[in-house]
Amino acid sequence: MIAETMGRRERVEAAIALEKPDRVPVMPLLVSFPVRHRGMTQGEAWRNLDRSFEATLGTFDDLGGFDMLPKTNVYWPMLGGKFCNAPIRNLIPGKDLPEDAMAQVDERELFSRADYARIESVGWNNFWQEHYEKISGKSMARLGQFQNVLLERYCREKKVCEDKGIPVLLGAAVDSVLMAFSLCRTLTQFTMDLYEVPDKVEAAMNASCDDLIRNTLETIAVTKGMVAFIVLERGSGAIYPLHLFERFEWPYLQRFVDAFISSGITPWLHLDTDWGLNLPYFRQLPKGKCVADLDGTTDIFKAKEILGGHMCISGDVQAALMTLGTPEDVRQYCETLIDRVGENGGFFLTTGCECPVDAKFENVKMMVDTAKTYRGK
Repeated sequence: MIAETMGRRERVEAAIALEKPDRVPVMPLLVSFPVRHRGMTQGEAWRNLDRSFEATLGTFDDLGGFDMLPKTNVYWPMLGGKFCNAPIRNLIPGKDLPEDAMAQVDERELFSRADYARIESVGWNNFWQEHYEKISGKSMARLGQFQNVLLERYCREKKVCEDKGIPVLLGAAVDSVLMAFSLCRTLTQFTMDLYEVPDKVEAAMNASCDDLIRNTLETIAVTKGMVAFIVLERGSGAIYPLHLFERFEWPYLQRFVDAFISSGITPWLHLDTDWGLNLPYFRQLPKGKCVADLDGTTDIFKAKEILGGHMCISGDVQAALMTLGTPEDVRQYCETLIDRVGENGGFFLTTGCECPVDAKFENVKMMVDTAKTYRGK
């Protein structure tokens, strides 16, 4: 075991600032895994948030503790009556799905191509005040009450964690503007929009970006979290050519990053899919202020070559390894990450996106233990 000279949050902050901490910080992204590990169904976790939170804390202890919890239960913190994310419909285990199924997104068109003009005219927030009841049959007032109940719960649970010496990563989660629009239109329809009515899309995005930023900052003002978790899945070079990224993702991401950093908040770039073609752009973002969080699809070693010394990299113990590998496989891969990506600091050992529900406990434990015992070459 490495002799620790830093606290948990201090260690994470050092890695983000591109410093070399006493050891590499580690955090499996736990959401559904603790539920199954602690003998609950996913449906129970959604119905009983007290038990869901207990499962998260219990799993933290079972793993011997680590540097941060990503969040406290299955929900994201949300500000009443305002959306940091596309208001997608989730299919809930035990309600819309079998009792122990994983929650799913029911992706469908939430607004039409014709609605871009209205969004351009009134902005993101005002549009949803007008439009949400039309697509859901629920009033924004009713939804806002539900969101605020969840937000109050998140703050209570976060305080419980912090009183136990466990930092909680998430202040708020926000979709990139492209991600939000894609979810609202569906990937197929949105892609057609980018090619057929690009000016209308761009005008609506311009009218939405500041609302999404403000909603996120207002949420974090309540949660007091350190990170804005920016969901970036559909703007990568794996999906769109760079000329579309440059027009419809990159300028808005820069605005997000500048606003969050100016408010003392760390932008956590959650980069699902392969972002290899886009990585050089991130060197234009402020040095030592952001995290590039990779899911195992982007080549993390290439990312180190491009972003090393400029941006902290998080990742990327992959789902397949956690579910199908052996503890020895996990140990070897984590040591490789610590040696090659963690060299000279600026690295946070995490799972590649969420820790899978069917990960082997001994593999998750090995990931955590390796960070605590292996300093690197």
